[in-house]
Amino acid sequence: MNIKTNYRSLLDACAPIDNKKVRPVLHQAYRLLCREYDKQLSVTSGPLLDHAIKLTAIVVKELNLGYTSAISALFGYANVKSENVANFLLKNNLSDSIPIIESFQKISELPSDRLVKNVENFTGIMLAMASDVRAILLSLAENLYLLRNVPFLDISKSTDTLNKSVSIYIPLAHKLGLYRIKAESEELAFMISQPEKYNQLAGEIESELNRSKDFIQKFIEPIDVDLKRLGLNFIIKSRTKTVSSVWQKMVKQKVPFNEIFDLFAIRIITTSTLDEEKADCWKVYSVVTNIYTPETSRMRDWITVPRANGYESLHITVKDVTGRWIEVQVRSLRMDNDAELGNAAHWRYKGHKGTLDTSDWMNSVRQILENPDYTEELLINKEISSKIPENIIYVFTPVGDLIKLKEGSTVLDFAFELHTVIGSKCTGGRVNHKIVPIRQRLKNGDTVEIITSKNQIPNRDWLGWVVTSRAKNKIKRYLKEAEFKQAEVGKDILRRKLSQMKMPYNDENVSRLISHFKMASALELYQQLADNKIEPSMIKEALIGSKKEVVETHVIKEAPKQQNRTAENTIIVNETAELQGYILAQCCNPVLGDDIFGFVMTGVGIKIHRLSCPNAPRLRSRYPYRIMEAQWSKIAEGSHFISTLHVSGVDQLGILNSITELLSNELKIDVRNIAFNSKGGKFEGYIKVSVRDSRHIDSLLKKIETLKGVTRVKRVH
Repeated sequence: MNIKTNYRSLLDACAPIDNKKVRPVLHQAYRLLCREYDKQLSVTSGPLLDHAIKLTAIVVKELNLGYTSAISALFGYANVKSENVANFLLKNNLSDSIPIIESFQKISELPSDRLVKNVENFTGIMLAMASDVRAILLSLAENLYLLRNVPFLDISKSTDTLNKSVSIYIPLAHKLGLYRIKAESEELAFMISQPEKYNQLAGEIESELNRSKDFIQKFIEPIDVDLKRLGLNFIIKSRTKTVSSVWQKMVKQKVPFNEIFDLFAIRIITTSTLDEEKADCWKVYSVVTNIYTPETSRMRDWITVPRANGYESLHITVKDVTGRWIEVQVRSLRMDNDAELGNAAHWRYKGHKGTLDTSDWMNSVRQILENPDYTEELLINKEISSKIPENIIYVFTPVGDLIKLKEGSTVLDFAFELHTVIGSKCTGGRVNHKIVPIRQRLKNGDTVEIITSKNQIPNRDWLGWVVTSRAKNKIKRYLKEAEFKQAEVGKDILRRKLSQMKMPYNDENVSRLISHFKMASALELYQQLADNKIEPSMIKEALIGSKKEVVETHVIKEAPKQQNRTAENTIIVNETAELQGYILAQCCNPVLGDDIFGFVMTGVGIKIHRLSCPNAPRLRSRYPYRIMEAQWSKIAEGSHFISTLHVSGVDQLGILNSITELLSNELKIDVRNIAFNSKGGKFEGYIKVSVRDSRHIDSLLKKIETLKGVTRVKRVH
């Protein structure tokens, strides 16, 4: 196709909207697109410009859209961000086309590999992505163009076109009242998918039509005469079912071709006033059933009692003298208009399920498209825009399934929507192949892959990171179950502590502790114990007072008599050391496994220091008589010590998050305090943690050292 032919085709397509102002702009647009689409091929293997021109023809001639839509169709495959295109659209006051083109391109790029299993959500994401309804109409027009050119598509594209036609665009055309486009699309889809069956059935229908021409005329004649004799004003229409609709009925009702009674149907529409319409419809019914024998079991009276959706009509199936059956529909002009345009729109009457959040919007658009006096501007009025579904987004899984979520949903919401286990183990995600945190908000059309860890567990912070009810409920349920499990741990800790103190575990002592710590319940007390928020010394203070035994220097000479000594001047330090008058020094924070010694403090007790404590040389030189050898006894399971770590390294995005994720989620370390500073591209900070012993600390140091960006980590003395 040469340039002149292309240009004539373009002008022909735009003839309905052409005028003195439009033609010069079309001429400029065509010249620009010749450069933009130069040597580019469409999916039909023809010139992309030819594809755009034919799409424009459908948009203008068959959808009856206007100037803006025509320009949008022409530039539908162009890069609207390119300087030439953007300048042209802005210069000619066509900026309204830009969001239409962008939405049309987004819809065209939606992955549809699993469309058949995601039809409702696929329609939803189309509506959500279309900032202007005309983008959807352009997509509908493009699909019709592709159906007409299936022989020129590759197998993958033809299969995709067929699936989209059947699942999305044919139902969409039906809902919008674009019946001619719907009928042609159905015929083409049936012809492409089942050519042998289509040709066979088309031949049978044509033969039947040839045989029935005289029959239909003869059937109508006596009805026409009697209705005129009664002085009724009316219109009689006849129609023949399409090949695809006949096939659908044969499949649905499981009947052969010769049992399709409504292959031909007659509709009698009275032009009565509102007061007389019901009576006139019954007069028509009386005339028809007087002439022909009715099948009473197939009679439907939706005039006396309209259907729930407001549909009003009389449906009669009658038999003529030759034994042939035909369906007759009787209604007033008002009823007919309501059935086609109002609440009882044809697509709803037929039982096609439009979702509640889109049906009003579809109906509004449909009424405008079927109004012969409508203008394109009506498609973008506020009433229509207000009915477009809001507060919903649609995102893809990596395999192409569509998930419907509340607007503002995060990666964590998405994970819980997939499965509770996936949600509870979620540590982050890949959104459009980019790694993001679990708090990342999602938007329409995102493709999301969830990253999980077997060591991850939900925490209370998560409740502030999700918006869907499902995610909130799942997290709350997990936290509640975890609280009870934690309480059991705390209860066991309390039993052991009381046993070591030679005190009974009973309601009286539990109540005393609840009162002392000002707790709301025993459950809260147990949880505080399990979280190490209540130390052993605090339990003793609450139950038997906080007075410490005063250890004087002369006590050392009596050391062999004390139960906690194995030899003179040797202390056995165990988990009850604090209850026996021993204190772990805060200057070096000794933990199980450290080499230690004791130092007698007058009026305080014995403090346990590490041999490597920075104060050790001074204490040993100045107060050698107060030094006592010490060693660890076996520490009971669950005992913990506080230790401080110093971490430094190269500052980079997410380093603090990496450290806290390692400590809290992977290693399950209880972090008591954390403080970091950053300057000149480097960072340093201190972390106070609860550990079991020195080996636990050594393992922790090695783990932190492996993190990217960390150059040094050491234990603070």
